[in-house]
Amino acid sequence: MKLLLKTNLSNMKETLATNLVKYGCEFCKREFLRESTTLRHVCEPKRRWLDKDNHGNRIGFQCWLEFYKKNTSKRKNLKQEDFIKNPYYTAFVKFGNYCVNINAINIPRFTDWLLKNQVKIDNWCSDSTYTKYLVEFLRHEDAFDAIHRSIEHCMGMATDAKILPHDMLRYGNANKICYAITTGKISPWLLFQSDSGVRFLETLNEGHVKMIIDYINPEQWAIRFKRDIELTKRINDTLKDAGY
Repeated sequence: MKLLLKTNLSNMKETLATNLVKYGCEFCKREFLRESTTLRHVCEPKRRWLDKDNHGNRIGFQCWLEFYKKNTSKRKNLKQEDFIKNPYYTAFVKFGNYCVNINAINIPRFTDWLLKNQVKIDNWCSDSTYTKYLVEFLRHEDAFDAIHRSIEHCMGMATDAKILPHDMLRYGNANKICYAITTGKISPWLLFQSDSGVRFLETLNEGHVKMIIDYINPEQWAIRFKRDIELTKRINDTLKDAGY
């Protein structure tokens, strides 16, 4: 009888304990007695999942997929769940947020450039690294893509300055224009192939020239223009017709 009571008591305790634990975290598997506690609970894996739709996180995820594709022979359909468990998660999210903060131009191309040049991931968020990429990218990107981006940016700057877009390089603030050049928002295609761009470059002081010279290297761009005379003429005519 005593043995039976002891066994029944043990079974009751196990049943009670099982019934008490009703809620659990699907990410860290921690168990809770109340649903409200489970909802308030935020472990690191859960926090990463909740942040998955942030702009920087989405960029980081896509870059991580490219990194995985180029650095492993395995063929696996990777998902967000794999990303948030990966040891490189923090580094890639940091890179994604860096791209958002600097408004990086053509992030997929930037990622490809980093992987192709085997840049260590610790240096992906370096301004000097981005500058090297940007200078190279500007010289090789599609000319009409460059013009489109440049004119679009001039329109935004012109609205703030209350002048016509095609007059931005004529009457706009030189410091702001030079900064736009260093961020790739205004391309050398616009500067060298428009009347207003050429005049703008001629009016710059020594400080301004020093600021933008790496981005508009005249010798390298002269080679680019001579390499494709027909394209250069089309760009020149397009800018002239637009009043630039």
